[in-house]
Amino acid sequence: MVVAALLRLTGLGRLQPHAPEPDSYLVLQTEILREGREPNLAQSEKGFYAYPLLLAEGLALLPAARAATEASAEVQLEAAAADYLRGRTLVAWLSLLIVPASFLLARRFVDPLAALIAALLVATSLLTLYFGQQARHHAPHASFALLTLLAALQMRARPSWASYLATAALALVTLSLLHSGWFALLPIVAAHALREPSERGQRRAPWFALGLPLAGFGLAWWGFYPRTAEPLDASASYSEGGHTLYWRDIDFSGAVKSARILWDYDPGLTLLALIGAGLALAGARRAWSDAGAAARRDALVVLAYAVPYCAALAAYKETCDRMLLPLIPFLALLAGLAVSRAASLLSVAARPVWLAAALAVPVFGAVSYVRVRDQLDTIEQSAQWLREHAERGSQRIVVAPTITLPLASDTTGLEPAKTDHASRLKRWLRFQLARSAPSDAWPVTPMPGKLFAGADLDKAKARLGKFLDDARPSWIVLDVTKYSRVNPLAAALRDWAERHGELAVTLRGEDDTWRFEPALDYQDVPSLFPRLARATAFGPAIEIYRVRP
Repeated sequence: MVVAALLRLTGLGRLQPHAPEPDSYLVLQTEILREGREPNLAQSEKGFYAYPLLLAEGLALLPAARAATEASAEVQLEAAAADYLRGRTLVAWLSLLIVPASFLLARRFVDPLAALIAALLVATSLLTLYFGQQARHHAPHASFALLTLLAALQMRARPSWASYLATAALALVTLSLLHSGWFALLPIVAAHALREPSERGQRRAPWFALGLPLAGFGLAWWGFYPRTAEPLDASASYSEGGHTLYWRDIDFSGAVKSARILWDYDPGLTLLALIGAGLALAGARRAWSDAGAAARRDALVVLAYAVPYCAALAAYKETCDRMLLPLIPFLALLAGLAVSRAASLLSVAARPVWLAAALAVPVFGAVSYVRVRDQLDTIEQSAQWLREHAERGSQRIVVAPTITLPLASDTTGLEPAKTDHASRLKRWLRFQLARSAPSDAWPVTPMPGKLFAGADLDKAKARLGKFLDDARPSWIVLDVTKYSRVNPLAAALRDWAERHGELAVTLRGEDDTWRFEPALDYQDVPSLFPRLARATAFGPAIEIYRVRP
């Protein structure tokens, strides 16, 4: 728990508020609920309907962070990041619950050493760590899905009204966090069917006690899921609660994709889990016969959750990394079994060496993440470089629309953003547009996103050129990404910078091998583990051009 807390409760301010996770709908929900209004679908607020509202309802009780008009840019940056930091802090605390819950699950089936190893592997898992520090619903859901499973096991062993009520409460929270909470219904039904017979002097709960956890699911579904009068995507095969499903996406390609994700994020855990799975299967028949009736029933309850969930991910074409979070405790259990079995074959003196070697890769991954996370990201480095080399009073800085510098823009610089929808979607720009520029503002002009759209490419290039001629920049800040290469208007912007200026500095968090891959700091990151090991900072590669007078 100490390891998990140190990893998750520090560094929560990374990339804030200039580059938050794009789909942190928890923050959007919080703002809309706090303001007591309906989401504006025309202003890209349909994300309000994407997830249940339980966490947002709690965060909306906190007052909005405010900064006086005359406040410095630093104070305004902190105020703009406040809701993200609150959301991330809440998520981080709730994500910690998966660590002791993983130990309690493992302890039912393996020895104490294996259970402790399982808990440590969950604490250091890059998959749980990444999403445990984002203002999104997935990490808390993984915690409560496991807690609900543990409650179902307790309900099976001690089928009292109290255990059914506790299971109902946890089921309510689980489904109030994410749609996939419905999978938690299966082990509850299994636990009820396999509940222990009554003991002397103690009556077990009757069959209709199952209505309590079912009622918990019902309250969650009807109480915390926002709904629209019409589906947001009428073309979907199924659309409810802000999510859609197309039957054509059930092509059973998710198994290979899931394996790749696990290897990209947690290679050490994945390899140990494969070994543990082999050991478990090899001794399954004997273990099943040696186990008591209670242990076999517990195993069936656990399988009632794990098997259908795995099957769903394997069948779904659009399976992505965050969907695998609830499976990490089960993989850690198998990995703990493998490490513990091997340790039992070694001498007492050799066991610490084996344990250190087995856990070295997962711990190295977590340490690599913290090392990169706690450095200035490349966008912050760009802002720092400009503070040192640009003249605040006379040299205008034009910034590509894919970047938001953590610098306060002056009134002139913000003028193009006032009529640009894409600019208003950016947290820091929207915050600035709602108040006057502080005294320490910079002549920064964020380029409006609408300049990079349009069916007529020649007209769009002409419009882009006119904007740059009118802005008369002294500096241009660009990012080097796959988008900047494939979008013809982004390429035109680079061509303009190269014709009218010279490259002053390039700031990289990774080497050129990965510059056209998805961002290292968000989700669905290919080859995450090796990339983290070599990276120096989060953020895209950035080029700053000095424009000739």
